[in-house]
Amino acid sequence: MIKKLSALSLILITLALVGCKDSRRIENAAVIENVSVDRGGEGILYTFYLLGSGDKPRAVSVPAASFEEACALAEEAYIPNLSLAKLELLMLSEDVYREVMRTDVEYISTQSSFSPIAYVTLCDRETIRSVEKDSEVQRLIERQLVLLKKNNPSVCVDYLSIFNNLERKGEEGFYVAQISSKKELKVSEMHIYSKNIPK
Repeated sequence: MIKKLSALSLILITLALVGCKDSRRIENAAVIENVSVDRGGEGILYTFYLLGSGDKPRAVSVPAASFEEACALAEEAYIPNLSLAKLELLMLSEDVYREVMRTDVEYISTQSSFSPIAYVTLCDRETIRSVEKDSEVQRLIERQLVLLKKNNPSVCVDYLSIFNNLERKGEEGFYVAQISSKKELKVSEMHIYSKNIPK
C-alpha cells in the first residue's frame, strides 16, 4: 500500500512539474508583431519588433538572405522562444523588395503557425525609422491599409493575395500597398509585375 501511494505521489509531482515547465516557456515566449526588411551594412537586415507595452518598440536586427533564414537565426542566437503567431505587419523596403518579396511571402504562406491576416506593404526608409521610434506608427499603418483595401479592393495588402498574384505570372501585374513618411504617413498603391520579382 505504501509503495502504491509513493508511486502515485511521484507521478502527480512529475505531472505538476511538466505543466509548470511548459507554462514558463509560453510565458517567456518572444512574441513578434512586426518585421521590417531593409538594406544594412551587412546586407539585407530583418528587424523583429517584439510585442511590448512601451512607447518605443524593442527591436532585434538579424542579417540574413531570407525571412526563413532570419527566423532561424533569430530563434537560435537572438530571440529564444520566438513566436510569429501574432505577426501583423511585414514591411519591405523599396530598396530590397524585388530581392526578397517572392521567397519571403512564399515562406510565410507555408507556415501554419503564422498569423493568417498578416499585412505586407512596401515602404520607404523613413517609415521604418518611424516604426523604430514609436509603436503607435504600426497601428496607424494597419488602419491605413484597412482603409486602402476598403476603398480599392483590388490592392493586395496581405501575404496570401500577394503570393497568389506572384504565382499567376500574369502579364498585367497587380497592385500592392506602399507607405511613405517623407512629410507625413501616406499610403498609396504601387503596380508591380510578377516577372520583375525573381525567385
